[in-house]
Amino acid sequence: MSAQDSLLSISVLARARANIPLELFRAIRERGCEVEDCRIAPIGDRLAANLVVSGNWSALGRLETALPGIAQKLDLQVRFERCGPREQNPEFRPYAADVIAPQQPDLLVHLLEFFNSQDVEVAEISTQKYASNYTGAEMCSVQMVLHVPVNQHPQALRESFMDLCDDLNADGMLDPIKT
Repeated sequence: MSAQDSLLSISVLARARANIPLELFRAIRERGCEVEDCRIAPIGDRLAANLVVSGNWSALGRLETALPGIAQKLDLQVRFERCGPREQNPEFRPYAADVIAPQQPDLLVHLLEFFNSQDVEVAEISTQKYASNYTGAEMCSVQMVLHVPVNQHPQALRESFMDLCDDLNADGMLDPIKT
């Protein structure tokens, strides 16, 4: 992204079809824009996509004008708006948390309350329910990207997290993300 580029945030929801990412990326490229950041995943029988696209003022204008037609052609729900770059904060370091637990309705609430009480920001969450291959038990897998304050003692946070996992009858890991 050059200093002259602007950013456009695009959110898409559609029936899951294999060609949607390709068609979106083509449409973006054809209008002189570039995908800077994206998350695309099936959610139920839908495909959810969140993208940040860069381009000069004119290219983003062309894309904004074209998006309603692209949405109609591809049978998508699309929302878009201009945005700024993701804020960087050197006061935090990135960590990954992984939790595997028996399915329980308040699992995510307990995890989020814990990290909130520790002044840890949750940057990303991904969850999936599944039935265990061996026992058939309903399970839940949670992955999180966290922003931990640099003044937070890592071992104390890890021990508190492991205590929470024990209370939730869960297996958990909390490790720095190596970039």
